Amino acid sequence: MKKVLILGCNAITEFIVPRLTGLATISEIIIASRDKAECDELRKKYSGKGARITTARVDLDNEQGTKMMLSITNPDLIVNLAPAELSLKVMKLALEAGTDYIDGVLYDWENGNLLSKQFEHFAEFRSAGKMAVAGCAMRPALLAALVKNSMRDGFDVVNSADFYEINMTVEEPRDAVSVEEGKIIKKPAKSESIKLDKTFGKFEGNSLYLTDSQVVQDFLTEIPGVPNVKYYVSYEEEIKEDFTPELTKLGMLSEEPIEVFPGVKISPKDFWNLLLESRKTEKVLAGACGVGVVVEGTFRGAAKKEFIYFTGDNDKCMEENGMSSMGLFDAYAMLSGITLICSGRWTKSGVFTPAAFEPDLFINGIKTSGLKIESKAM
Repeated sequence: MKKVLILGCNAITEFIVPRLTGLATISEIIIASRDKAECDELRKKYSGKGARITTARVDLDNEQGTKMMLSITNPDLIVNLAPAELSLKVMKLALEAGTDYIDGVLYDWENGNLLSKQFEHFAEFRSAGKMAVAGCAMRPALLAALVKNSMRDGFDVVNSADFYEINMTVEEPRDAVSVEEGKIIKKPAKSESIKLDKTFGKFEGNSLYLTDSQVVQDFLTEIPGVPNVKYYVSYEEEIKEDFTPELTKLGMLSEEPIEVFPGVKISPKDFWNLLLESRKTEKVLAGACGVGVVVEGTFRGAAKKEFIYFTGDNDKCMEENGMSSMGLFDAYAMLSGITLICSGRWTKSGVFTPAAFEPDLFINGIKTSGLKIESKAM
């Protein structure tokens, strides 16, 4: 039986803890974060329902204190839910503690470094006979697994995989990177867009933009057998009226400071810019969302095209789980990965992404936890 240490106390932690307590392969769950009181709340809420739950305070910037906590708790697996920039630090701590490791991020993937940062520790984990799994989240793990599973069971040859992400993030599409006929193609952000047809049900008519993604990078490095890979995301730009040009023409936005209060001066232009800045509001995800992939290729000599997808509702998810649907999908992936490690079905020495393992085990674990994954022929 395994002792599992979860670093970080957030909505994903609350989702996975009660589900891990019921696993016969886990004897103890330790929840640790800077705010031990939050960890204690989860312990009180879910104790007595299976595996023992304990808590600890940890400051990952305090290396000696963290090492002491690890020596006291003595975990078999570290689940890192801390920010991405701390992943390398936690991996080193896992090595020193002689424990397996899993996280949901791929550090520095945006710079084409999918397998260059966390994977620098490959030899160290292999020498220690321990395993580290990086990027066990919706992107890239779950989406890549859907295609890998199709490549194994539903297609003889996969010619293309086009991913569609609808209302899952408010981030602007980044400069696009795609794979086209086996070649890496780079395009400016928002330079290529598509409009969804009736195949996509209630999302028909939505505009999506080609972008770069951890998923594309994963195919480039670990699943090179698919010659065409594209990733599209929805993005709705908020347009507000800006009267700056008109006010400038009227001479009302002078750069010359004027006294607005005894001893306090500010230029009309600076004041106007501050006013515009104050009007900005943080975008919040709301309503229905969905993620899917269109896989195209051949099966038994005939052309085949299939749409594999899952959907959610950001409002409902926030109300029930305290996080967006993206967070929930990441939680499903993390829960499946932890379960497979603790049951001994993911066992390798070194550093890997979930793409290194059989996709059906990972997907079935996610389905068992409650995510409905559907498919239909096109």
